[in-house]
Amino acid sequence: MQNITVLGAGYMGSAITFPLSDNGNKVNLWGTWLDDEIIESSLKGFHPRLKKPLPENVNLYYWQDIKPAVEESDVIFIGVASEGFVNVFKLLLDNLNPEKDYYFFKLTKGLVEYNNKVSRATEAARDMFGTKFPGRDFNWTSIGGPVRALDLSERTPTASMYGISNEKIKKLIPDFSTEYYRIFPNNDVKGTEICSMLKNIYAVSAGVCDGIYKKEKEGKYFNLLSFLFNQAIREMSKVINIAGCSQETIHDLAGVGDLHVTSVAGRNRKFGELIGKGIPGEEAFRQMAKDGEYAEGYFALKLVIPWLAQSATKEMIDDFIEKELPLLHTLRSIMIEGAKPDEQLKKMILKLGY
Repeated sequence: MQNITVLGAGYMGSAITFPLSDNGNKVNLWGTWLDDEIIESSLKGFHPRLKKPLPENVNLYYWQDIKPAVEESDVIFIGVASEGFVNVFKLLLDNLNPEKDYYFFKLTKGLVEYNNKVSRATEAARDMFGTKFPGRDFNWTSIGGPVRALDLSERTPTASMYGISNEKIKKLIPDFSTEYYRIFPNNDVKGTEICSMLKNIYAVSAGVCDGIYKKEKEGKYFNLLSFLFNQAIREMSKVINIAGCSQETIHDLAGVGDLHVTSVAGRNRKFGELIGKGIPGEEAFRQMAKDGEYAEGYFALKLVIPWLAQSATKEMIDDFIEKELPLLHTLRSIMIEGAKPDEQLKKMILKLGY
């Protein structure tokens, strides 16, 4: 049995408490300053996002109570939105015991802004941890999909890829898995993390198609959805290659699997549908945020260009994106620059194939 604290009481942070607690672990769920209403409602027996009670043996904590939430734990799952990751991780480090070894499991999927540049969350966390606890082992895992929080909370059979940084972590995995939550570890922390970020961006394209065609072509645009899905995998593979990661990761659960579930049932698909209906990206993002739904793909798309540009000039990256990543280029035109979705899709399609 492990003493586990989960940071973030939104969809995924709360959903992961089901297999963790079902396996007999002691589980604390800590809500950020944005989760007060969720914690309050959950204490009364109903989680407002998952639409059900949390497991009875999950202990709930408001954000002010982070010290008691983590003081007995040495396993930390981090399920906050990427936009708040750096602040939450800093707060966590300020409340950890410098004499203990900790094991971190990142559910967050996206890029972060840290020290005036765009970084993977793992890079930022490693730097913050090393500064706070120099010389200590940084035991880190990046968790990939395909995991839909609502399905996991229903205890529907689910597979998840864990990108682990060392073999000590692998020994802990049996304490997290259940008959319905199966874990597949790999050693590609970076690749798993990048896939988790990119799939949120590319899944928006499926929603854009729904927004454009669902009303007039109900059930008659699966060819296009498959076309865009395949193009997304091609482009994700190119980015993974640039990053020096394993191509196997993109064609496994963290890549193809996670992109599939997000494209058919994720919040980023819903976000794309709003855009396909003509709602500007910023407005669609805010509209969903008001209902407690965070479209990670929008935030990731804003940061992915400067992240890629760190390895080349902006001009080189812009040219590379337009020629080698046309779907990413199209999504940027639609989501960030406000171009018309149907026109941009047609324009992109004419550039592909013969």
